[in-house]
Amino acid sequence: DRAGLAGLSRSQSPQQQPSPVAAAGRVTRFAGDLVTDVADTTTMAFVLAGLSAFFNGSFPAVSRLPSGPALDPVLFNGLVAVGVFLTSLMVPLFTGGAFLFAPAGAAGGAVFVIAALFSFIAIPRVGLATAQAVWSCSAILTSFTWGAFGPGEIALPVGDITRTIAALVVLLIGVLIIVNKEKIALKFDGEEPDKPKKEKKVDPADATAGLVSAMTCGFFGGSILVPFKYLPPDVQGLAAVPSFGCGALVMGTLLTLGYWTVVKKEKGLPSSSFEWTLAGIVGGAIWSAGNCCSIIAQSPPYSLPYGIASPIRECALFFGGLWGIFVFSEIEGTAIGVFWAGAFILGSGIVALGLFGPGT
Repeated sequence: DRAGLAGLSRSQSPQQQPSPVAAAGRVTRFAGDLVTDVADTTTMAFVLAGLSAFFNGSFPAVSRLPSGPALDPVLFNGLVAVGVFLTSLMVPLFTGGAFLFAPAGAAGGAVFVIAALFSFIAIPRVGLATAQAVWSCSAILTSFTWGAFGPGEIALPVGDITRTIAALVVLLIGVLIIVNKEKIALKFDGEEPDKPKKEKKVDPADATAGLVSAMTCGFFGGSILVPFKYLPPDVQGLAAVPSFGCGALVMGTLLTLGYWTVVKKEKGLPSSSFEWTLAGIVGGAIWSAGNCCSIIAQSPPYSLPYGIASPIRECALFFGGLWGIFVFSEIEGTAIGVFWAGAFILGSGIVALGLFGPGT
């Protein structure tokens, strides 16, 4: 049958069948789109991690705004916890989710308040610069250890352990340079730091307690979102933020009242001016924004490993330095150049950690 043979010939014609070149082109385009999507997702994950560091480094700046006598730091920390709680209740309004309570989420909030408490214990014993250097290094190492060698719910294999350790060393060097920028600047300028007329005698036990407190602050600071890795399937990511706020409020209230009545031995409830109350709540809201950015960065579709996202967040002192340079004029002269040198080293460490760290 000629008609049947003609139809069969047409069905097998080269015009109807995709050529190998066309098929390869479609595969190439698909692969290119996939790589682009992955690259865009990875870039966004690092942007979110950077934003978490920005907010984490910016929230202390609001404590510089109120006028009048300074508020006790522990009381201010309690107000920050209130701000974290209030803003956490707003998250379901933006996500459209229901309010669900998860104990693991509340545990994260409690860990945050404990970390802040130990920072206030450390500062008067060893000074701000030393305390900040110790707890920053401790937090970076703690969060990396969780992400690289912790339980299976948290840790991911390290791409290149040698280069990852080198990246951590670079990060820590950047941190130490930024924290000690004034002292380094004086060395470059050929000046000696001003010495007090009467040197304060430092009790070795007190100094040891300060260093241990700073390291403890870093340990808890690097562990804030560890409980989030044990959340039930129906309360993942941002859905657990209200629980986080509840935990922060309860722990903040208990620690503040305990400090006020046991340590300070004050009668009645603590109080603050409207300015300080507002500053504390706004500071908590800013910190909470950074916490949400870190949570989103570690959740699908971004899924940035904990061992990368959390060390980036602990580089918040870079943004604190920017506030000191451009807003409060606390950093001047040669110290600015030293700060930027430390910031460049810090950024190099972040890039290296992203290339060779956990999950790469």
